[in-house]
Amino acid sequence: MLLNQAKTGQCLKILKLPSELKAKLIRIGICEGDQVCCASKIPAGPVVLLKDLQEIAIGDKQAAQIKVEICQS
Repeated sequence: MLLNQAKTGQCLKILKLPSELKAKLIRIGICEGDQVCCASKIPAGPVVLLKDLQEIAIGDKQAAQIKVEICQS
């Protein structure tokens, strides 16, 4: 599934970052294989992720390019 399809409260594992966003996301602490929590989702707006007590907002268009899966635990 794509990150922009996540629901608030879901624990997610980042599977694939698009090459054009990879360097920027790595600089703010998001890498492939990371586990994050969807803290909030604003319709047609950003997805707010929680990782290591840090909130990171990712725009809807960028979130639509990031592949994730729901964590099983």
